[in-house]
Amino acid sequence: MLSAPLSGCFSSSDSNPSEGDLEVGITTLEGGFFQNVELSASSSMSVFIPYLIIENSNDYVQNSTIINLEKGDSHTLSILAPPRTENMIFMIGELGRNFWPIRDQGESWMTWLERGGDRDNSNNGIERVPASGNNTYDTVNHSSKTGGSVIVKLISIDRPMSLSKDEGGVHSTGIVDGRSVYNRLYEMTDPTDSFDIIDGKEGYYDRWAGQGNPAYEDAAQYLISELSSFGLEVIGHRFEFTDITGSQNPEAYNICAYKWGTEVENEWLVFGAHFDVAPPVNGVLLDPHIIGERTYGTRVGAYDNTAGTSMVM
Repeated sequence: MLSAPLSGCFSSSDSNPSEGDLEVGITTLEGGFFQNVELSASSSMSVFIPYLIIENSNDYVQNSTIINLEKGDSHTLSILAPPRTENMIFMIGELGRNFWPIRDQGESWMTWLERGGDRDNSNNGIERVPASGNNTYDTVNHSSKTGGSVIVKLISIDRPMSLSKDEGGVHSTGIVDGRSVYNRLYEMTDPTDSFDIIDGKEGYYDRWAGQGNPAYEDAAQYLISELSSFGLEVIGHRFEFTDITGSQNPEAYNICAYKWGTEVENEWLVFGAHFDVAPPVNGVLLDPHIIGERTYGTRVGAYDNTAGTSMVM
């Protein structure tokens, strides 16, 4: 018995989509930036995107989403490609899938993939939460269920360099780039001698709180000026400070810069760091950089806490 000849394309069934059934409109994404990515399905599926996405109509950002794609559907999302890896992953499952595996807190997605996390070897999972309120897309919550194995689609990432490697080019691009943070850090801690009457340095070198220190006030005025130049509303909150010698100093204060929300009036997202450095105090009240013994604090404050202040800026 002969059957009629068959022609056409064979693909996976709608209940069991494959990696090839998901087409990604960009071959290589640029690390560190949001980019519009079109996802097209040749069979019905759900896709878990475990990265930051942004709603272009209102700039609302959320961490991760799951979308449903019927056979033949396409959908475009603005996704932040991670800046410090060569690949990102999309997970594929049956249409309407609610539970998905995720990596452990201390591992990367590639480590998770290499140890078989996609093959039902995950310790953690997430559950889909239908969109509500300001969310256009479904969100996720932690779950003890993983939903079993998933199909993984790998997408290449390239992070271009605006400088040479020796100049910090590996981390020189993106929404927040390490080179800009370093430049800000150096600006605040620049030890170059100058004619500045406050502390004789180009940077804000001796900005420890307390002890009636004018360099602290000078650094605060620098922050107020810079944050105001960003278009933020800057308010200083002064308070009394007692230093380790027991002296009272009314000049210690917080510098707060506000960008007021429009969609959610009573919710706050706070970024903070202390901009002062710990004063070099010891038994004879001498600078520990001179006597070679540090009993309290630092001077330029690269990690106390200029790095944090630079990130906020």
